[in-house]
Amino acid sequence: MLRTIRSRLALSFTLLIAGLLVVMLALTSWLAYRMLSDLRPRIQSAFEETQTLNEKNVLLNSAGYLGERLFPPLFSLNISGINREIEQIRGWLPIQSFVVADSERRILTDGSRRNPRYGQIVAIPSELLPQQPILTSQPDGSELYFTIGNGDRIAGYAAVRISDVALQTSLTMLDQEVTRLWTAYARSLMLGAGLASLLVALVTSLLIWRLARLASEPISEMIAAAEGIALGNLDIALPVRSDDEVGHLALALNTMAQELKVSQRRMRHLANYDTLTGLPNRHLFQDRLRHATQAADRNGTRLGLLFLDLDEFKSVNDSLGHGLGDEVLKLAARRLRETVRSSDTVARLGGDEFTVIAERVKGPEDVEALATKLLAALELPYRVQDHDLTLSASIGITLYPEGALSPEDLLRNADDAMYQAKRQGKNAYRLFDPKQGASIEKQLSLEQMLHKAIARCEFELHYQPQLDAATGDLIAVETLLRWRNPQELIQPSDFIPLLEDMGLITRLTKWIFSESCDRLTEWRADGLSDLRLAVNLSALQLAQPSLLPTLEDILQATQLPPDALEIEISEQTMLHAEQGEEAVDRLHRLGVRLTVDDFGTGASSLAHLHRFAADTLKIDRSLISEIATDRDSANLTAAAIALSRQLGIQTVAKGVERMEQWRSVREQGCDMVQGHLISKPLQADGFLSWARDHVAKGHEPEHFDRTREPAQEASSNGQD
Repeated sequence: MLRTIRSRLALSFTLLIAGLLVVMLALTSWLAYRMLSDLRPRIQSAFEETQTLNEKNVLLNSAGYLGERLFPPLFSLNISGINREIEQIRGWLPIQSFVVADSERRILTDGSRRNPRYGQIVAIPSELLPQQPILTSQPDGSELYFTIGNGDRIAGYAAVRISDVALQTSLTMLDQEVTRLWTAYARSLMLGAGLASLLVALVTSLLIWRLARLASEPISEMIAAAEGIALGNLDIALPVRSDDEVGHLALALNTMAQELKVSQRRMRHLANYDTLTGLPNRHLFQDRLRHATQAADRNGTRLGLLFLDLDEFKSVNDSLGHGLGDEVLKLAARRLRETVRSSDTVARLGGDEFTVIAERVKGPEDVEALATKLLAALELPYRVQDHDLTLSASIGITLYPEGALSPEDLLRNADDAMYQAKRQGKNAYRLFDPKQGASIEKQLSLEQMLHKAIARCEFELHYQPQLDAATGDLIAVETLLRWRNPQELIQPSDFIPLLEDMGLITRLTKWIFSESCDRLTEWRADGLSDLRLAVNLSALQLAQPSLLPTLEDILQATQLPPDALEIEISEQTMLHAEQGEEAVDRLHRLGVRLTVDDFGTGASSLAHLHRFAADTLKIDRSLISEIATDRDSANLTAAAIALSRQLGIQTVAKGVERMEQWRSVREQGCDMVQGHLISKPLQADGFLSWARDHVAKGHEPEHFDRTREPAQEASSNGQD
């Protein structure tokens, strides 16, 4: 009986203890479950905040770099250059739209070829400041606004709409991974708790305590690591204690931190080095220039800054392709590095512009000696893709501290000196002269005005007749471009070279041909049935892929015979055989006549005339102006006319201003004459009236023999 009672008491006590242990285990399990449940949203929130903050920081940090990349082409208003930069940026960021505007917030380009929003006003936040980009959240992404400029100087703005699809996908996958891991871990915990309930009280209690400890410690470590990453500490390395879900999660967090470190290093490299040449870019160059000037101040030394620009590089790029142009830039960068001292800095600012910082120089003679070496290195032939190219460079030089007191002024002065070197013949260097500043500022202002002139259609065509030298009959008329600027009279010699250097001349090609061919059709119908039309093309226009289709369409629309149209190219363009030979052959197959303009201004070669099968040769006014007084000019003109006749090539004497010049070229056998003696360039209606009067009166050459002062005939080079 007592044993039974004891047994019952023992059983009851055992059951009681067991029940208490079960309740304690259940309570402990429930508490552990609640703790894990509370930890789960914290983990997800911490990871999402980390990922979102990192994306925001990357975008804001990228804005300064993007603004500096876009500054060179925007500053020079090189729309195609801006489009190429936008195309590269689209490879780095998930961009929905990218708009670049000028300082007046007018859209210059959206990166597309059609550019439908050109000229529209883009909404830019009024609080946007230089080097302080603004990032706003949108329902389907973010809007990034930043300035484009140099220091505090704003050249324009950019508005970028960035899709958050990739970010949302990443966050969704992260939430799913945390949920999966948490569910698996909770299932494992509950299974362990169930098994532990079968053990004795002490072992069960210790096991539950141990499980709780194991569950909370790794999660707490990961939360602390995630918060540290959010603050920018990417050197965190979590211990991976197991191969289970918690271990996998710790390993994933370590991997994410390492990838962020690699991404940051890559972004820092992209922000400081040019991706094509490996040279320091504008951002790093400015930093090194600032440190160099500070070191010069501390040590009482001088430094030289050289600004280099490759001559005629744009023509190489447009005619032979950007791939070949990139190879030329890499070769040029290598030659620059090999020529300077190891202590000097060579940087690429963008396009074909390079700079060299030469520290601890004694004076101008040291920098001039370096410039001479650089010119010689860059002038060596470039063997690229089976092409042998010869380029030169123009270099501007300024010294610190006498050249300027700030790095910004130092760079600006070197840039001005480089422009002066270009204007004085290229393939040369020039030391900065403060007197140059006004002319450079005028040129920059003129470039801005040209962009607006094209948008406002301020250009018009004038026409100058060409007469038979023997009979005075009207043979042809040359189309000349004029700028109807409302503020001032701008000479063709001032704006046409700029149009060509900036690449804007190609935007006028179709309009020039369409307008002038329409006029020729009207004049032929009005009685001038045999009249020919001459249109001058630059090297850039000749290299346009759309040139031949455009001419074919216009000739078909106007029903003009192809030989009624003459294409004039300068002697310099003709000598660049690789750039023009194929285009000239296609024009010949179309039936269009070819005229070589300005013969006698360069390295003249009549062999090239035969090679290009030229129909007409125009002798430059520099020879014609002295033909009656200078024996050498007369002999050169006579030789060119005689050899042209043997080759079956007609000749035109250009710039005839006096009757004795007409008589001289006529006696030498020249076919046609053109110049202010006959008529100045006229608007379309004025030319038609002149032509009617000329035909009606049957003017012989002697009718033009009148006493007059030589008129200033605009330089040719195309639509002058």
